[in-house]
Amino acid sequence: MDLWQLRPQPKESDNRAHPTMNTTQRFPLTLELWMAFEHLLYRAPRGRDLFAASRATEPEFEVLYNGAPGIANLLKILLCHRTPHVQVVRRGLEGRVHLIAESHIAIPNRLFFCDSLSLSLSRQRLLLDRATQRLRETASLDDFPVVEIARAETNHSSVDVMRFAVRHLREKVINQFRKRLSRRGHWGIALHDEGSSDSASDAAWWLQIPSPQDRFYADPFLWRDAKGHYHLFFEDLPYSTGKGVISHVALDPVSRKWDTTPRVVLERPYHLSYPFIFEYEGDVFMIPETSGNRTIEVYRAAPFPSAWAHHATLMNDILAADTTLLHEAGTWWLFTTIEQGSGPNWDELHLYHAPTPFGPWRAHPRNPIVSDCRRARMAGNIFRDASGRLIRPAQDCEREYGAALWFCEINVLNEQDYEETPVLVKNAAPERSGLHTWNKAGDITVVDIKMNISKRASARVGYSRL
Repeated sequence: MDLWQLRPQPKESDNRAHPTMNTTQRFPLTLELWMAFEHLLYRAPRGRDLFAASRATEPEFEVLYNGAPGIANLLKILLCHRTPHVQVVRRGLEGRVHLIAESHIAIPNRLFFCDSLSLSLSRQRLLLDRATQRLRETASLDDFPVVEIARAETNHSSVDVMRFAVRHLREKVINQFRKRLSRRGHWGIALHDEGSSDSASDAAWWLQIPSPQDRFYADPFLWRDAKGHYHLFFEDLPYSTGKGVISHVALDPVSRKWDTTPRVVLERPYHLSYPFIFEYEGDVFMIPETSGNRTIEVYRAAPFPSAWAHHATLMNDILAADTTLLHEAGTWWLFTTIEQGSGPNWDELHLYHAPTPFGPWRAHPRNPIVSDCRRARMAGNIFRDASGRLIRPAQDCEREYGAALWFCEINVLNEQDYEETPVLVKNAAPERSGLHTWNKAGDITVVDIKMNISKRASARVGYSRL
């Protein structure tokens, strides 16, 4: 069978041939040549291997790419630098199309076609397995929502491939010059005194405290102690080591200024970040991200805030990021994004519940409760807004990692179901390139902001807009 002539076969369970699934799809030689170029230059997966994997689908399912069937549609999406929305569907007896599993897939670097395709097809295989399991556990197909199948886009052409290649080469050249002049993706922290407000205004001015040239500060978490003093914990990552530690500064409750210089309070042989803080039975605990150790670990203040001792390991052999706890209605809930297969840990949010913050943890039957690169990964404490709504901040990693913030209202949270509704998207100011983590304690809100800085510039404290 020729690589560029994919002929999907009619489904055994449905003799009515779907018009868009049984046409011969021809792909230009230019795409094969570009994939061979990526394989030779970057050791990317071979195109033939990727397409062979794409044909290994379960006969009872159809796969849609941004609503339309056909592998050609996925190729078009990736060549145009769009986010693939992969859906696994099944037809019912009356011809209705039921959605069984879906994912908005995180593509870390859209400039590389083979890697993007490999990630998409890897997630597709995971979704097919997930769909098979869900059908086994469900009594009726009618329990799944009905979706419409869109008309497939016009097949991509050699022009699409050439545009992709030109963009790839142009960005590679430009990035070389950028690396010499600036540091991209540099994180700093900003804080804002909101008074009694529960939400920040886009017009508000924030006190920006950028990190030094040789490191970045990210993942800020605020803690207000019994005396009303504010403590800020955050990821401190020196570029020389590439390994994060947890640092701390105290904030003066009157002036809102730093009254100490940052001091490292927790360091391990592996990378640390996202220092989630909580209190339980009079003690203060921290759950830093420890995916580099394939664990979820808890540390107890001994004493607060300058020293932390290992208290428990909640989970082992897991690549989990940005673990966040919520104590609601007598139950402890653990939200965390987990890396599945070869993809990043940006786009699949998993939920667990337990009677205490130390377990035993039971997985939610709807896991992953969110499979969407725009709003899966946690971005700070879950909180209640002025209207009493339970709000989950999330990272938007569609354009790039930490590009923006989403705020989602949790509508249903119990041991059988989970539902949420996005209510607000907060983008960074034009001169910034991202927002990443959002937290609040008392009347102070902190956020980290991503920026591109000149390698010759010095870090300065000042006010700016997000």
